[in-house]
Amino acid sequence: MVKKIILLLCAASTALAQQPVAPANVITLSQKKVAELALQQGYRTKEVNLAYQQQKFPLVQTLSAYDWQINAYTGYELDKRAQLLTSQTIDPHNKIERYDTLLQFGKRFTTGTAATLELNRLSQSASYDTALGSNVPPGNQTLDRAGILLEQAILGNFFGVADRGIVNAAEETYKASEILRANDLENVVLDAISQFWSAFIAQENFKEAVAARDRYKKLTDTVRRKTSLGYSNPGDLPQAQAELEAREQIVKAASTDYLASVENLLTSLALDPKSEVKFEMTTALPAIPSLPPINTEDLRQIRSQKLLVSAADENLTAAKSLSYPTLNFVGRAYTTGVGEKSEDSYSELTGGSRPDYYVGLKFAYNFGSDFQNERIVYNKLNRDLQQTRLDRAQLEVVDTNIQAERKAQAAYSIAQSAEKQKTYSEKAVSELNRSYSQGRTDINNLIQALNSQFAAQIKYITAVGNYHIALNQWAASRDELIPDDKTPSEEKK
Repeated sequence: MVKKIILLLCAASTALAQQPVAPANVITLSQKKVAELALQQGYRTKEVNLAYQQQKFPLVQTLSAYDWQINAYTGYELDKRAQLLTSQTIDPHNKIERYDTLLQFGKRFTTGTAATLELNRLSQSASYDTALGSNVPPGNQTLDRAGILLEQAILGNFFGVADRGIVNAAEETYKASEILRANDLENVVLDAISQFWSAFIAQENFKEAVAARDRYKKLTDTVRRKTSLGYSNPGDLPQAQAELEAREQIVKAASTDYLASVENLLTSLALDPKSEVKFEMTTALPAIPSLPPINTEDLRQIRSQKLLVSAADENLTAAKSLSYPTLNFVGRAYTTGVGEKSEDSYSELTGGSRPDYYVGLKFAYNFGSDFQNERIVYNKLNRDLQQTRLDRAQLEVVDTNIQAERKAQAAYSIAQSAEKQKTYSEKAVSELNRSYSQGRTDINNLIQALNSQFAAQIKYITAVGNYHIALNQWAASRDELIPDDKTPSEEKK
């Protein structure tokens, strides 16, 4: 019985072992696809877009001061309070019930104007002392009132100078931030491309480390064979074996670095970290492009900073206008109606026979803290600060572009030189390997050549990656990596 159970378990384990393993998800990545994925679904792109969407709130908050506003309330009052009786002109009452309703609809305008429409109805039901006889007022009455209230700034915030300055400053600040969103997205793409090349270089480093280990295995086998025949020098075999162990260590380290680089790349692109990556690219060197000169005034950094200077100017204008005392023109125009029935009151109201007008001035002035003058000083300093930043940026963008072009040219020359170095090192290994097999060279020379070949191969791949990264950095310095018309819209964020 026990034997049968063991046989069944062995058969089951064999069947499980023979089941096909599901293939890993293979993702083919090129430099262009990495840039597209970084913009479409990368976590850092989402962070950038969400952060810039938050910057719209200060603008909306500023504009909210000019929203349409509706105020409405209605209430009931029961009045049974005692009164001092001083003359028969006072109407002592036992109870009064009042229903009061008010509706206001108003708005502030950037012309320094505040306008409010108002509707008010007061309905009263009263029970008076019967001792008054025929002097008792009507028990039920309704008072309707409708009108418009206007207030216009004519000194401080003269006809909305400060209001328009504050609104314009908020709008220009928001536009300045939106312009820089593309620059931040360019940085995201550059980082993604750098990760892509780091992963590819790590892969090639791993492949070359494996190839180098295989070459040392062959060398060790050759030395062992020569030693058995008595043709090798003393210490050749242990030296070859030591170098082979060093290559084993390098393979392990390169494998770990490669897996980490690929995982970091997949995570940054919001892809399945368990996917298998296939790099679609070539190590061939494209020629360095010849680009026309750029107008620095059209660069996003300069356009954004100019808007910040303009916003600072608007805030300074607003601060100067608000430093004056407040002197506002105030006007009110009402029409009223009263009657024992609401219909009578409304009819008298719409007839306009009982108007109520008011025209006047409202003055206010704050003093003691010197806040008004300090606000002007603060905004003037901010304007000077933004202008200084603009002057500096206009020089720095020129330097950045020149340096980016120079870096790309240097990276191209380095990659060309690294390619020649790789070719020479391969030729040296081939010749020394043949010479060592013939017993005409020392093993140290061959080992040194093998190590140099490995280093040259890695140096060349790294130089190619650095050249491509430098080209993208050069394009970014010209605002051409992500042109304005290619910036992802907010609907796709």
